Amino acid sequence: MSDNDIHGIETGWSVKSADGQGIGSVEEVTEAYILVKSGLINTDRRYLPSRVLEHVRPELSEIGISLTHEEIENGDWSEVPTEPPRTSGAPLNEGAYEDGDPRNGEVREPDRPITYSR
Repeated sequence: MSDNDIHGIETGWSVKSADGQGIGSVEEVTEAYILVKSGLINTDRRYLPSRVLEHVRPELSEIGISLTHEEIENGDWSEVPTEPPRTSGAPLNEGAYEDGDPRNGEVREPDRPITYSR
């Protein structure tokens, strides 16, 4: 996936809430929503608006959303959202840039070896 957005998400990927809880798997992705399926016997399907997409991790086949597990459980996600689709992609592995984000020109200077004068 080259542009880190909703278009690279594949069905079957895990969906994690903002508090790290697994909430299901991706069943369908459109510009406006992500359909998340949870449960094996009593299956729930939730239409989450695409704006809640927080991160995409293709190396883990996982996406993260900005809603907590409680918000997911207490909200009504039974219908397709009517809001317009998102206009930009979600960040990819935001936490991976401990020394600054090179996409924004934030690069930490490398440590210089200690030199001794004679």
